[in-house]
Amino acid sequence: MMLARDLVNRLGAKPGGNSPRGERVGRPRSVPRALILVLASALLIAVTGCEKSSDKPAAQPASVSGPDASEIIKRYLATTDSRDSTIKMRARITDSDAASDSPAQVELTIHRKRAADGGQMMLVEFNGEERDRSTLVTITPQGEVEGVRYAQSNDTFVTSKGVTSEESLFGMTMQELADGQPEKYDFRLTGEVPFLAWQAYRLEGRLKEGVDSKFPRVVLLISKESNGALAAEFYDNHDELARRVAVDQGEIRAGYWTRLRWKLENLARKKTTHFETIDAKYDQNLSDSLFTRQHLKEIATRN
Repeated sequence: MMLARDLVNRLGAKPGGNSPRGERVGRPRSVPRALILVLASALLIAVTGCEKSSDKPAAQPASVSGPDASEIIKRYLATTDSRDSTIKMRARITDSDAASDSPAQVELTIHRKRAADGGQMMLVEFNGEERDRSTLVTITPQGEVEGVRYAQSNDTFVTSKGVTSEESLFGMTMQELADGQPEKYDFRLTGEVPFLAWQAYRLEGRLKEGVDSKFPRVVLLISKESNGALAAEFYDNHDELARRVAVDQGEIRAGYWTRLRWKLENLARKKTTHFETIDAKYDQNLSDSLFTRQHLKEIATRN
């Protein structure tokens, strides 16, 4: 929640090049085909395999002087804390192992609503021929995640639970779909770095005791100006880099941080997905009926 010049030389060094100033950041490249077939076999967001092992974990970086890390995270979460949202986007997938260079592109809409108890409901709605891959996601106040997809072939609902699920959608995990769940980590400020046109806080997060995640360690870049998340790295149980995400263009809309163009790189699967926001709306008072299995079934069977 990283790419720009190898994600500022792995979230720490200064990149070259010019970028627009203000609330926006850079621009991405196009991204081609490969993950659509993976989508058919799963429900949400994939996981990265542990390709290599490391007997010696990385040393814990020392904190530096500056704002308290928990306050930086609090300000970041405030930029995403809308009552509900509807984000229309397109995604294009590149597979470095694929024989074809033709891009695979899909369009989808993600509806999200926060419940009164602190949980969340999400509907990932695919358009066109991919609509049967639409998924209903429920996130409890305790951070437990459940994804449901309707299988028209046998008129059943397929369920996947837990943030460590191997199910797939764009090479992400359910945890990433839930904004990375930063509340599961203890963060410390390890420095300040430039990222495109922005200055960013670099935060190192370690998983809290007793909580579940595929990623024991994360690194975040949080904009000093907008408080939005500009980039992130996710590390697996062997402290190997598993995933990186980088925002190429983003802005504050209606008071909320909105990613306009961003990249997700799944290193183990050698796939990169480029996302582009088509439209973003917030605080619309979305109906709970939108987040039901019946509505999910209607989407999947729509002519």
